[in-house]
Amino acid sequence: MLWPMKRLTLLFTLHLLGFLFLCMVQRSASAQPASGDTGKAPPAIDFKSTVAPLLSKYCIDCHGGDKPKGDLSLEFGDPQAVEQRLAKDHKLFERMADRLETGKMPPARKLQPSAPEKELLLQWITKDLLANYAVSHGLGRVARVRRLSRVEYANTVRDLFYFPEFKADDLPPDDLGYGFDNIADLLSMSANQLELYLKTAEQTIAQLDATAKPSPNWAAKDKTYWEPDDGVFLPIKDLKMGFNNNQTRVRKVLETFLPRAYRRPVKPQEIDRLMAFAQLSLAQEGESYIRPKSTYAPLRAALCSPYFLYRIEEDPPQGTAPISEYELASRLSYFLWCSMPDDELFALAEKNELRAHQEEQVRRMLRSPKARALTENFAEQWLHLAALSKAAPDPKLFPNFDDSLRQAMRQETALFVRYVIEQDRSITDFLDADYTFLNERLAKHYGLPNISGEEFRLVNLDPAQHRGGLMTQASVLTLTSPPTRTSPVKRGIWILQTLFNDPPSPPPADVPPLEGKGGALSGTVRQVLEAHRANAQCAGCHSKIDPFGLALENFDAVGVWRTREGQATIDASGAFADGKSYRDLDEFRARLKERKDDFRKAFVEQLLVYGLGRGLEYADRSAVREICNSAAAQDDRFSGVILAIVQSDLFQKRTAIGN
Repeated sequence: MLWPMKRLTLLFTLHLLGFLFLCMVQRSASAQPASGDTGKAPPAIDFKSTVAPLLSKYCIDCHGGDKPKGDLSLEFGDPQAVEQRLAKDHKLFERMADRLETGKMPPARKLQPSAPEKELLLQWITKDLLANYAVSHGLGRVARVRRLSRVEYANTVRDLFYFPEFKADDLPPDDLGYGFDNIADLLSMSANQLELYLKTAEQTIAQLDATAKPSPNWAAKDKTYWEPDDGVFLPIKDLKMGFNNNQTRVRKVLETFLPRAYRRPVKPQEIDRLMAFAQLSLAQEGESYIRPKSTYAPLRAALCSPYFLYRIEEDPPQGTAPISEYELASRLSYFLWCSMPDDELFALAEKNELRAHQEEQVRRMLRSPKARALTENFAEQWLHLAALSKAAPDPKLFPNFDDSLRQAMRQETALFVRYVIEQDRSITDFLDADYTFLNERLAKHYGLPNISGEEFRLVNLDPAQHRGGLMTQASVLTLTSPPTRTSPVKRGIWILQTLFNDPPSPPPADVPPLEGKGGALSGTVRQVLEAHRANAQCAGCHSKIDPFGLALENFDAVGVWRTREGQATIDASGAFADGKSYRDLDEFRARLKERKDDFRKAFVEQLLVYGLGRGLEYADRSAVREICNSAAAQDDRFSGVILAIVQSDLFQKRTAIGN
């Protein structure tokens, strides 16, 4: 016979594993096409007679033969070769469609396809190849089963138990995908993680138990009963206790707690399942009433249920349909708060009125302190600010840099992003703004006078101070610099990738470092880059990257303004690949603001990846355009961007398997 605690542990383990098995079965099913349906229609355009001649006429001259340009061959012998390449790298065909649609391919100096020929090639790529590939591989669908990330878990426990804060530091960090740690496909579950979730659940209950106080509901003179009298115990705060009503009290707690924990209505049998833990706990501890263990046991079990650990959405029977209002409440709350819905969202979902009040709810949520998750979670990852903690400027060259300054740099960026969100500013402020947030230490670092004290405050910037927007903040300038010098390449890549979602191709493996064998630059950074670009193998990528980094050369490796590099005067001029040029940083910033349409699109794409928990596919482009048009019509206000996203079909709907 098992000891009582062993019996409790065994029951708990069976409960957890059973639920997880069900969950994994659901997840596996959601990733597959419907039975008997590969999701792949016969090709509408014949490859051999129609497509192959067009590729030969317009593409093979550059992308064929033994040494195709960019190591990219578009010589396909037959449709099977196309299918094999599609299976290996479907993103290649997305890039082909993009370059064909925008006129970047074929290059301007080459023979151009006619409008009908161009349309035929686009139809072949987007409909016959990419659309069928997306259906057969389940792309472009929000995951039906998606585990909470570590941050989402901690915030959800905090709000579920009404804690001021909660840390889930024992849970392992989540893997990054598309720049974010909440991508469904990477949120796996291992046996070791199960143990850590159980441990974290124990810590949750311990934190709850720490709020226990003597209860007036137990009248026995010889005993004092301790339990929390608020939070999750609020439903029984005034319910008198007796030897015959303990299970009644536990059930009353669960009737309120479980719908919030599972983020949906629950069935009586789901409560019954958790009541088994309470009953076993009561049999084990007896009626001592020293601690409310009989209530803690089912609460602990609920924290390890897949219905808590995972966000689960139901597919429609067929076609595309709106998600349920409870599912919408969770999509909104985890997007904007990185946490569970609150009582107001639940109440509207229960009455099926959330969509009718969606705009006012989004605006309310953005005003909530919990919306700071957009700064602390989304923006931190979008801007790659974690890299700042690893920056190590050479102490001999930059003796004033220390951890205090590092933290001030990070604080400036966090407060700046938060201000844009909370004050509903235009997202173009991220590109250029006439304000920032400084304390005395950072102001001195920038050479700005009349700011004293450790407290950060809003500071209006003068154009002569050369600051404005994210890219001139010391946090970004430092994290994009090596220890001893600036790096126009790293800074250019950061701007292209982060602000315009247009990262350059990775360099070839045999590209030599700028420093060469001696370990130090010979000449200014600009001079070394010019020599580097003389190599034809390097010129293509650097013509795209360098203009975005050279404009920032007046900022040293820790973001201090300078006019000279050694004995040479800084030259911060440049020319973009499209021929447009700039003379200095001010003209560069003006040029970037001319590209606000590109920035808006990139920002929308980053928010969509974060909000949907998946990468974007080629088929999402029309929805992205609609969102961008809606945001532009609302003057690019932050709330306008968010509203355009949550009102889109991408956010509002699900598509059945195989559709």
